[in-house]
Amino acid sequence: MKIGDLVIRKVPPEGWQNQPAEEQRERLGIGIILSKQMSGSPRHPCITVFYPKVGKSYDIGESLMEVICEVN
Repeated sequence: MKIGDLVIRKVPPEGWQNQPAEEQRERLGIGIILSKQMSGSPRHPCITVFYPKVGKSYDIGESLMEVICEVN
């Protein structure tokens, strides 16, 4: 993952009930990575994503997102 890539919230694994992830994927749609940083406790790779559909940016763990289009 790198700045400029288009990303979307990962689909939860089959059989795993994660309503917030499903709701976020639908409500926020596709986003673009604005920055990368280490944060949280314990510290882990996170990204700041801008979602044009809602006009807002959010921070989220990299592991919860999937790249749908890479920037060269």
